[in-house]
Amino acid sequence: MAETIMVHCGEGDCTNNLSKKNMISKWPGRQFIRFYLMPDPVKKKDLFLKWRSRIRRRPEDVKRSTRICSEHFAEEDFDPYDLANARKAASTKKMWIRLRPDSIPNTDRQTGKMIVHFSSPETEETTPLRPGRKRVRRDIEYIDELISDYDKILGSSSNDLSNTEPEDRYQVEEPSASENNDCVSIPSVHTNRYLSVLMSASTETCKGVQVSPSKKDCSTQTGLSSLSVTRSSTSVEDLGDKFQESESDNELEQTSSDEEYHPGPLMAAASDKKVQRKTQMKTHGKVFTKTLPISWVYVNVSQLQQLFRFCPGCGGRVLQTRLRFTGAAVSVDYVCSLCTIGFNPSTWHGSPILRRKFVINIHTSCSIMLTGLRFQSMTNFHNLMELPTLSRPSFSEHVSSWLYPVIYRMYSERRDIIFDGLKKRHADGQSVVLCGDAQFDSPGFSAKYCTYTIMDCKTNEVVDFSVVQKGQFSGALEHQAFSQVWEGIVNEVGFQPDDLVIDRQATIAKIVEDHFPETQLSYDIWHMAKSLSTHLRTAAQSHPKIAMWQKSIVNHLWFSCRESKGDPDLAVEIFHSCLLHAANIHRWKLKRVIFQTFDSMRESIGLKRPYPRRPVKYGQCKHGPFSKGEHRSIQWFKVGDEDFLALFKVVTATRFSNDLRKCCKFLHTGKLESFHSMKLLYLPKLHSFELETMIVMTMLAAVQNNLYLKEENLKKSYTVRSYSRAMKKYVLKQKNVYDNVTLKKSIIDSIIRMVRSGEQLDKCNFSQTRYIMRPVPKTFHGQSAPDKRVMIENQKSRMK
Repeated sequence: MAETIMVHCGEGDCTNNLSKKNMISKWPGRQFIRFYLMPDPVKKKDLFLKWRSRIRRRPEDVKRSTRICSEHFAEEDFDPYDLANARKAASTKKMWIRLRPDSIPNTDRQTGKMIVHFSSPETEETTPLRPGRKRVRRDIEYIDELISDYDKILGSSSNDLSNTEPEDRYQVEEPSASENNDCVSIPSVHTNRYLSVLMSASTETCKGVQVSPSKKDCSTQTGLSSLSVTRSSTSVEDLGDKFQESESDNELEQTSSDEEYHPGPLMAAASDKKVQRKTQMKTHGKVFTKTLPISWVYVNVSQLQQLFRFCPGCGGRVLQTRLRFTGAAVSVDYVCSLCTIGFNPSTWHGSPILRRKFVINIHTSCSIMLTGLRFQSMTNFHNLMELPTLSRPSFSEHVSSWLYPVIYRMYSERRDIIFDGLKKRHADGQSVVLCGDAQFDSPGFSAKYCTYTIMDCKTNEVVDFSVVQKGQFSGALEHQAFSQVWEGIVNEVGFQPDDLVIDRQATIAKIVEDHFPETQLSYDIWHMAKSLSTHLRTAAQSHPKIAMWQKSIVNHLWFSCRESKGDPDLAVEIFHSCLLHAANIHRWKLKRVIFQTFDSMRESIGLKRPYPRRPVKYGQCKHGPFSKGEHRSIQWFKVGDEDFLALFKVVTATRFSNDLRKCCKFLHTGKLESFHSMKLLYLPKLHSFELETMIVMTMLAAVQNNLYLKEENLKKSYTVRSYSRAMKKYVLKQKNVYDNVTLKKSIIDSIIRMVRSGEQLDKCNFSQTRYIMRPVPKTFHGQSAPDKRVMIENQKSRMK
């Protein structure tokens, strides 16, 4: 006993607690009030059950931590020695007063019957229950409330028996020592009325929950003299195993309701009020609160079974329950002692039902794909959490029947809008500039798929794409994918775009020059700068002086393309001027000797190089004058040295200089590279997918990218510090946070509406569209699998 803890008495209507001041015992001759813990339910199980039977509370509410005050024990229940010391002492504030080992509250030691003391041992009348703590006979009180409500609506009947209720209505019967079931006895005088009210109330109350009640009439039991509700299952038909998992994950069993789920007035009112939760998130040292909606929750099985100790429809005692799992949905079959007639079990479903399909299964399948998760990863998570999960066939059926057609329809509608915009711009005389780039599904040289995407450089919208599988075509996958998507775009819009930006692919450049002469080809500056940086880094291994100039020369490449303003000769001339600047020559228009030296250097190399040409439009550096300290700190090259000759070879390379002429319009594919990074969320390179999945998830990424371009989808933008491995220092980057939840929720909502209305879209057959132009081979390597037994016999191991 510890009087320092704030406790209260756990007896049904007792108000004693340690928070009251000047608390005096109501028993004459006592000057103390103590609180005693319940016996240990494991070590002293029999005593614990006896204590629980003498407390006016529901058995499930009595726990090991429940405390009973000394007002419910007689004098013979206390230890005689402690009681004698308490009577002699002037104060019993810190005195221990123990109970006898066999003491039981509210029990007469002579007769063994139950007595309830409320105010004093001299008073035998019971005090009414407190309105704030209704813990006794809730099932009977619920019936009384139903009767009173119906009396107000329908009026009192002629044979009203409310005044003839016996005085011992709440008298608690003492259970035998061998029985441990919860029993509720309803007086016989009220049996007919209770059953008639309960049957009408259960049919109305069950409308607010997902219950499939028994259809049999209950009027056959109105002649019973009393109704006893127990947990015994001897008189109940066997419901089978307690837990049962359905073989089919998307079809209901015969015991389920065939009709569509419609919530009742109580559930409808509750569904109108959105359930939300607030969570705190930390971003870059700042903590902010975010509100998220809640539609589904995790519930422990034992906690769910506690809810079904009473009927959700009428509040009666449940005799037996059985849990069934259909995919991720749970169904509870239960037998109620009041509203179930003929022992036909009613069914409660944990998920709404639309067209004989559980909404949670469809929602789970679509959410797995829309969030970029893998089915096997979710299955492993569910198995570890011991959660019911979908089967692979059901998951594939939901995705192919509902998700893929919705995404394909959404992408087709938005693609037609983009094509209409290109046609309108071409008709108005505006230039149409597109860029393209390829992405493989593997980081190595064993790629199975190649995706070539075309983007509008003006609006940064994904126009179209093409996915090819190895084995469909002979040769490289990239130029085959480009030919397929580019021909489709040209045929769709009816004209050849003005410009196309690619990443220095000679094969694709040859296709454009031969078959699409009206399209001018340009190269991406970023890929040019990357190639130049690679060659300079290689040359710097033998000539360390070049490493100090590497960053400046790459920056000068970007400057040359920007200042050329579409003139290819000027772009090459400005870039080659970096050789003069590196040799500490900043005005060269009248210096013919230096260019004669360059001609002799070309001849010494042994190759006919047309570069660098003599300057025509560019005759001096555009930087300002150097100070003496800056000029001395720079390590200049000397014309004719080995270091300068190595730099001369890299800068004046013939192929690089020719490709530089195609960068004069200062175009790049940076936004397209960002789209490829976003697409990896749905199609990571570490996993293998089917061709149909590759096509549909690329469509989803394209739709999401095009929606991000709208200002209303940009939630916030901020600048962060990020370490650049290429520059080897911290740089500032712009971070944009977009609303990517609204799109995915709209997809799921459209699927639910289709299921509710019965609309069925045709499954995506991409072999009949231009996304699959040739038959897809079963294996990309083209070899048939040999016999496994032959392979085992011929297997050789180095370890033997």
